[in-house]
Amino acid sequence: MNEIKEKASLLELSLKDSEIRYRRLFEAAQDGILILDAATGAITDVNPFMINLLGYSREEFIKKKLWQMGAFQDIEASRDAFEALQKNQYIRYKDLPLKAKDGRLIQVEFVSNVYWAGSERVIQCNIRDITEHKRVQDALIESESSLREQSVRDHLTGLFNRRYMEETLNRELLRATRKRLSLGVIMLDLDDLKQCNDTRGHAAGDLILRELGNLLLGHFRGEDVACRYGGDEFIIILPDASRQVTCERAKLVCEHASQFQLTIEDQPLDPVTISLGVAVFPEHGSTSTALLRAADEALYRAKNTGRGQVVVAD
Repeated sequence: MNEIKEKASLLELSLKDSEIRYRRLFEAAQDGILILDAATGAITDVNPFMINLLGYSREEFIKKKLWQMGAFQDIEASRDAFEALQKNQYIRYKDLPLKAKDGRLIQVEFVSNVYWAGSERVIQCNIRDITEHKRVQDALIESESSLREQSVRDHLTGLFNRRYMEETLNRELLRATRKRLSLGVIMLDLDDLKQCNDTRGHAAGDLILRELGNLLLGHFRGEDVACRYGGDEFIIILPDASRQVTCERAKLVCEHASQFQLTIEDQPLDPVTISLGVAVFPEHGSTSTALLRAADEALYRAKNTGRGQVVVAD
């Protein structure tokens, strides 16, 4: 009988030690912890880290359900989402915005587990502050996006570069082939830019190139892709554009370029003219090589039969 009592006493001491150790871990944890009654969904315990993280007092947590807490109220479908905790053994939200009492949004990772504590079924929610991690991650994504943007842009004109044009043209040709759509290509060249560079300097030539870049950026549809092909040569890709639409856009650019009134060091530059060649898929070619060759040949004829005009490929 004494032996049984001794074992019971040892077991009781062991349970108390376990409870003390758990409580110390609970109190000292560097993540927020909430304990919920699985039967009712009400919060029964909260650790100091969680209180400090969100700024609510212990009294504001206890006996409330998650969707009744200010921090959780703004989460879309919060009631349904958190009622699901009572039915599922494990739920994880990788990126959950919680609103602190002072109005700050705190990004957290939320993990819940259901387990038995004696005869009671409880839910433990671990809430880790990932605000700084998210900020660094977002900055990294933004940096990568910026580097990508820089790698496909021409620094002088702001237009896409030749590499991006080639990738886009191949992609759009595949799409046009698959959907049986037309696709327009305009190749244009500044007339007498070399002469301008020789007589007025490269700063004058760069000014004209930038102005033409601005013109192309502002006078095409959002889905069109304007690129600096190299030097003073430019290409515009017009997805889903017919021969007529492509020619109209080319003539409009030609007209606007002729109206440039540019000065450098308070001295006016000579009027700007551009020559343009137009080719359309599938009429003038079914591959990027064939289409660009057709547009280039049309551009050559435009320059050799008067300049400052639009010529359509044969």
